[in-house]
Parts: sequence; structure tokens; C-alpha cells
Amino acid sequence: MIEKILRWVVIIGIFALPFVSLIVASSLFFPYITGKNFAFRIIVELIVAAWLALALVNVNYRPRRGWILAAFALFILVIAIADAQGANPFKSFWSNYERMDGWVTIAHLFAYFVVASVVMNSEKLWKRLFQLSLVVSLYLSVYGLLQVFGVTALGEAGASGLAARIDATFGNPIYLAVYMLFQIFIASLLWVQMRAERPRGKRMWPSVFYGSVIVLDTIALFFTGTRGTELGLIGGALLAVLLFAFFQGSKKMRNIAIASLIVVALGAFGLHAVRDTSFVKKVGFLDRLASISLSDDTVNARLMNAGIAWHGVMERPILGWGQENYAIVFDKYYDPKMYAQEPWFDRVHNIIFDWLVAGGFLGLLSYLSIFGVTLWQLWRKNSVQAYVFTLAERSILTGLLAGYFFHNLTVFDNVTSYILFGTVLAYIVWRISNATKPAALITQEILPQSAMPFTAVGAVVLASALVWLINGTAYAQNTTLLAALETGNLGTFMQAINYGTYGTQEAREQLAQLSAQVAQSTSANVTNDVKQQYYNAAVEQMTLQEKASPLDARFPLFVGTVQDAFGNYTDAGKSLELAHQLSPKKQSILFQVGLNQQAMGDMKGAEATFKQAYELDTSDNQAFAMYIAALIHAGDESIADQLLTPAVLTSGAAANQQVASAYAARNEYAKIIPIWSAYLKANPTDTAAYTVLAAAYYQSGNSAGAIATFQALAKASPSSADQANAYIAQIQSGTVKTK
Repeated sequence: MIEKILRWVVIIGIFALPFVSLIVASSLFFPYITGKNFAFRIIVELIVAAWLALALVNVNYRPRRGWILAAFALFILVIAIADAQGANPFKSFWSNYERMDGWVTIAHLFAYFVVASVVMNSEKLWKRLFQLSLVVSLYLSVYGLLQVFGVTALGEAGASGLAARIDATFGNPIYLAVYMLFQIFIASLLWVQMRAERPRGKRMWPSVFYGSVIVLDTIALFFTGTRGTELGLIGGALLAVLLFAFFQGSKKMRNIAIASLIVVALGAFGLHAVRDTSFVKKVGFLDRLASISLSDDTVNARLMNAGIAWHGVMERPILGWGQENYAIVFDKYYDPKMYAQEPWFDRVHNIIFDWLVAGGFLGLLSYLSIFGVTLWQLWRKNSVQAYVFTLAERSILTGLLAGYFFHNLTVFDNVTSYILFGTVLAYIVWRISNATKPAALITQEILPQSAMPFTAVGAVVLASALVWLINGTAYAQNTTLLAALETGNLGTFMQAINYGTYGTQEAREQLAQLSAQVAQSTSANVTNDVKQQYYNAAVEQMTLQEKASPLDARFPLFVGTVQDAFGNYTDAGKSLELAHQLSPKKQSILFQVGLNQQAMGDMKGAEATFKQAYELDTSDNQAFAMYIAALIHAGDESIADQLLTPAVLTSGAAANQQVASAYAARNEYAKIIPIWSAYLKANPTDTAAYTVLAAAYYQSGNSAGAIATFQALAKASPSSADQANAYIAQIQSGTVKTK
């Protein structure tokens, strides 16, 4: 009786995992990430405790010898060693709320894989688990398609309609895409199994179900606009068809395979040919697929990230930097051509380079061994020269692994893709073990059957301890941090930080950002004493974070930004210089250094700093504009005039608030006019730019030009018409306020 209860605890836990994808925890910080991960970890901890109680007594619940188990275990071990010797071991093991990855997650995945591969001991159980997962995927595909029609909101916001990139309950389209990739192949697998098991007259309703899943999930996948996953699906499906056709040997299947290749090729050429038509431009996923090229911004960013990562790999080639430390590599070897991308990358967006950075060549090889060994086990014959899986099953599972791997060449894993990958691996291991009957890893008796009640009690204690120790404090810190963000209360921030778990970095960063805002507050409730309290807390906490990860440029930059905001320019200069040393080619850091120098009155120093930022990549318009502003502030207008050639003036590349402020400080408003006039021709919807241009006209004595600019604003933006007309009235009456 106790054994049955423990077994059903494990099975119920496993059957609960497909529902993890539905969780959106609005009461948590990073609601699309943390809720799913907390649920996954807690469920795994519960089933592991129950499974251990079974395995200690009954040899049938112990893992069997096998190459896939060995490869997976080796990977977990190698990455643990890599994390322990990495740049920030604590973060490598525990990650943060934004990702909730790290060693703790892959260790939970391995534990789930082991338990599922031995406790799920019948084909019927596996089929029901997969069918349940498909039902959940149908709900999510419908949910996602409702986002297209605007019935449900997009998690990451944005426009609905055909241009939308749906994300359902994932908050990120790429996470939904890989989820659907797995479900499509799982539905295909169950479909071919059903056709082999059922006579012709009893296939209709299962075929309708599996066919509906494949169609709807494919549509949902494409509407995520995730090109790597779309190509992974197409390539994986083609590979499955080709493998089946080649090994099956029939002329009919070869013709189908050839026709499939031709259809895909014609589709690709056709999409490329009509890529500029209005229809393709209106359909988001078609437009994204048609725009794939080496000159594409996203593709360029991926390639540059790979180059940055390679420098980091060469510095630590054997065991890498540990998980969650790519941000350090990214800053240290930053490519200035990345200026147009987001400033902080914590993933290479390529599974090869991500594991190379995290675990070095040993880590990558151990990861690849999981795929290599799994494919080998799928396609090898057993001791009686028979295949465990049918040709159709082998082809589909190979296509799934190939499509999933290709997806990961352009993005990265998340908890739901981990769960599905672990589930598929566990199923393969169970099928092989069930067919070949290998010995258990431990065959001798550990505890007698009579000890089951005691192991059950131990399971309850162990489960309680695991759930609390791994999740309790982290969950409390998360909810406290969210409360701090909602209230802005310093005491609540400190309470969140003092929990000391893996959310501490994010709590400190949020406190620093809020403190910089508090410094500029003019509210009567925000006294100088209150500001000083925020300043002291933010600087102290970010300095502690800096010490915890001394190779990360992000933290001294945060310290310097807070110090600058509160007018402590001398100390800010030291902090920003340290950030610059850790990331010498990052323009955004140089901008902060230059602005700090200007605040201290060192105009020549600022000029040199902004020049350095500009010369890192002269196509960076922001760096160019800030260099121009620095030249004007430093009195080197002759150099500024040389750089502001007619071509530059025509393009409006120097349209930057710093440039306007620099000319205004020298009462040279006339020089603002051609720059902003050119900019507005290229950007007629930028309402703020009209105000800058109108002010320049007015201050230079050209009231007519100012009025004409505001009239143009009212025409370009009807919602701004009232404000524009109010300014016109003030100019005409002579009551306009210039300061």
C-alpha cells in the first residue's frame, strides 16, 4: 500500500509537469519565468524524495545501466566542476530570477530524467503523458492565436494582428516556439504509433486529434516569428522524411521525400522573390523569414556575439567561465559594432558557444555527447540484432533532436524546453531498458521491504527540507522585491537584499536605479535626508555586489551612475574608470565617463573620451553626436564644423540633445537649425524634435520659423495640435517662456 502511494506521488508529479507551461505568476518578479521554475523545482523535489523511498527498498525503481544516463551524468558533473571554478560560482550554481537557470536547474532536470525513466514503466503511461502534453499545447496554440486577433494581450506587449509575435503564457516568443516544436514532433510520433497499432477503421478520431495538434501548433510556432525554430521545424521534418525514405527503400517514399525537398526549395525561392510585397510585409513571420541574410541586424548580432564568445573561450578553454558568466566575457571582449544592440548580453544565443563559455571544451563535448549517444542508441541494433524503435519512430525522434538542436543554435533553453527534452530522453531510455533489460546500477539490497514505512516518513522529511531550503527563502525574497518595486520603500528593498539568495543582485540593481531617480526628485516628501539614505544604501549595496563579482563591468557602472546622480562626481569618476577598464571598448560606458568629466568641468578630458568612443566605430550616430557636443563644450568648434559636413547636416546624424544643449550654452542657436531640420525630414513623427527646432528658431530671432515648425508639428501629430497652437499663441503674444 505504501509503495503504491509513493509510486502514484511520483506519477502524479510527472503528470503535473505539462501544466507548468501555463503558469504566469503575477505576484512574482519576472512572472513568466519564476513561477514556472519554482513549480518545476518543487515538483521535482517532491517526486525525487518519493522515488528515493522506493529505490532504497525495491531494485526495480533504480536506474538501469545505459549510455544516455552516463552521458547526461557526465555532463552534470563536468558543468558542476566548471561552475565551481568559474568567475562567479554562486551565480553559476543559482542563476537569477530573470533566467532561473544555472546548475541547480540542470541538476533538477537530470533528477527528473532519472526518476521518469524508471517509474514510468509502461507504454500506456508514456502515451497518456504525451497526450496530456498535447492537450495543453492545443490550449496554448489557441491562446496564442487569440493574441493575433487582439482577444488576449501579448505578454511582452506590442501590436496584435498578422504582424504580432505571439508568446501565449511564456512572455517570450522564442520560448513558445521551441515548446511547439517539441509538441509537433511528439504528435507525429504518437500518430505513427497509433497507425501501427490500430486497424484502418479505428484511426479517424485519433488522427483528427493528432492532425489538429500538428496544424495548430505549427501555425502558432510560425506566428512566434522565431526564425531559427521555424527553420529547425522545417529541417527536422525534412530530415525525418529523408531518413524514412532512404531506409525504407520504397520508390513511393523516395518520391515523397524528393517532392518535399522541391516544395521547400520552391517555397524558399518564392518567398525571397516576393519579399518586398505588401502582403509579406504585413505578415510578421513571413517578413522575418524573407529578411534572413548575413546583413540582417539579428544575424549580425549573433555572429558578433559568437566572435566575442570565442575570445572568452580562448582565455579559459578547458572548463570555461562557469554558467551565467557570459556577461563578463561580453563586456571584456565587447565588439564596438554591437553599439546598436542591447547593451547587456548574458547569452551568446548559440548553444555551442554558450556551453563553450560556460564549461569550456569539456563542457561542450559532454553536452554534445548526450545528443550523440542518444542518436547512436536510437539507430543501433540490440543484442538480438533488432531495433528497439521502428524506422518511423527513429526518423521522427531524430528529426526532433535535429530541429531542437538547430533552434538552440540561434537562441537558448528555458525551463519548458528543458522539461520536454528531459521527458523525451527519459522515454527513449525507458524504451531501450524495457527491451534490453540491463542491470540496475545498484543491485544489492539496501533496505528490506519492511523498511518502506520508514523510508516513506524519510521521504516526507526530505521533500519538506528540499522544498524549503531550495525555494523557501528565494521565493520570499522574490515577493519582497516585487513589493519594494511597487512601493519604492527603502526598508523593503533592504529586507529583500538581506535574504541573501540569488535575487540579491537584481534587488541591488533595482535599488540603484530607483536611487538615481530619487536624486532628481523635487517632491516635498523626498527630503535631503531621505535622498542621503537612498544614496548610502545604493552605493553600499552595489559596492558589495562589485566585490562579489569583481570582473563584471556592470556593477562599478551602476555605482558610478548613482554617485553621479547625487553629485559625487569625484568618486563617480573612479567607479566609472573601473568599469571602463573592465570593458574598454564599450561606448555606453565611455559616454558615462565623458559626462562625468563634463560635470567636473574637465571639458578637454571629456572631448578625448568622446572622441575615443566615436573612433571605436564611426558609424555610431550617438557617439558621433556626443563627440560633436564635447567639441563644442571644449571650444573646439572648428573641428566640430569640419565633422559637420554638408552630407552630415543633410542626414541629421548629429541630432542629439547634447549637441543642442552645447550650442545653446554658447548662444549659437542658428547652428541647431540645419541639423534638426534634416533630422525631421527623415523622422517626421518625432514630436520632441519639432520642439527643439522651434526653440532654436525662436532663440535665434526667427519667430516665423518657430511658428511654421509648430504648425508642421500640429499637422504631423494631431494629438499634439493643442500644445503646438498654445506655443504659437505665446510666440505671437510675446509671452513665451524661454527658461
